[in-house]
Amino acid sequence: MDHDIQVHTQDRDRLKAELQHLVDRFRGLGYERCDVFFGWAWRTGRDESDIAWKSVNVELSDVAAEIERAEADGLGEFGGDDVCITFEGRALEFKFCHHGGIHLFFSEPDDDTRHFWGRWKAEGLEPSQYEKAEGSSDWRRVVESSGSQGDGAESR
Repeated sequence: MDHDIQVHTQDRDRLKAELQHLVDRFRGLGYERCDVFFGWAWRTGRDESDIAWKSVNVELSDVAAEIERAEADGLGEFGGDDVCITFEGRALEFKFCHHGGIHLFFSEPDDDTRHFWGRWKAEGLEPSQYEKAEGSSDWRRVVESSGSQGDGAESR
């Protein structure tokens, strides 16, 4: 995925609200399930095996509970350890980052990327967008132009 819209906040309640909005948005679009991927730093103390880099397919309505169960088991912390959410057949990924932020990775702008860009702007989260040049592994910030609609598809 060659684009990344980012917002940063240390407010766990804000991150949880955005997680709930993501769930509500995609349930409203007819999605019933998603993949939840526990990334960097998630671990279990029960058997000393890492759950990092493990994905589980869950009902959208159970996403928050799945993350809360992992936290209650001492496996990690939402907003302090990476949690990624993807949807089958969609070229986008939401990453609730270990740095207290959200990344929305995508290939091409669409209604959903524009929706989250607009929401995050309206909520005062000051989103920024990055992209990779073709054939590059380096991210560069996309500068919002004065004529931009601020929709996750900024002019370059």
